[in-house]
Amino acid sequence: MLTQQHLLRARILIVDDQPSNVRMLEKMLMTAGYTSVTSATDPRQVVPLYRELIPDLILLDIRMPHLDGFQVMEQLKEIEHATYPPVLVLTAQSDRDTRLRALSSGARDFLGKPLDQTEVLARIRNLLEIRLLQNELAMQNLILEEKVCERTTALMKANEELRAEMAERKKFEEQFLHAQKMESIGRLASGVAHDFNNIIMVIKCYSDIALKSLTPEKPLYRD
Repeated sequence: MLTQQHLLRARILIVDDQPSNVRMLEKMLMTAGYTSVTSATDPRQVVPLYRELIPDLILLDIRMPHLDGFQVMEQLKEIEHATYPPVLVLTAQSDRDTRLRALSSGARDFLGKPLDQTEVLARIRNLLEIRLLQNELAMQNLILEEKVCERTTALMKANEELRAEMAERKKFEEQFLHAQKMESIGRLASGVAHDFNNIIMVIKCYSDIALKSLTPEKPLYRD
């Protein structure tokens, strides 16, 4: 949830070659309660400062030596095209062509000088609210992705355990069926042997009777 404290802790970078303008904006922001304000009067410092601070908002002048505001925005887009920070252009050049060029170069809003403090603070707040909400949404998406990844991993592990359990159960069933088969074969063999023994006993009995019936007078009798 976005709170007033989150807004006031937002990182703001002021870029203007005129020290008087920088001091005015710093005082305006600090009076409003913003606690993380950094300034640069040389536009060539913007890229190093951006990499160091990762600002949530940039207040940018257009007409500056060495690099103008348009060139600064192009450099920033080369660094962070996907998460390009909101840029509020503050310039005395308020003609239509300049405004359109600034907006097409990546600026989110445009204010002409001289500045109205109430309007400046309102525009800054609006841009920061959008930026911080986007950051919060991105963080929630990241957390959600991590949870999905964790649950997917847990599901894959559960599936692997289930497959292993099913394989073990199948192996046990095969062993059980084999044991039953061997037991049946054993019982069958035992029955056959028993029947065979009975037949042998019958034959032996008849043989004994036949032998007892023989006498010396009979030709089949021999010593």
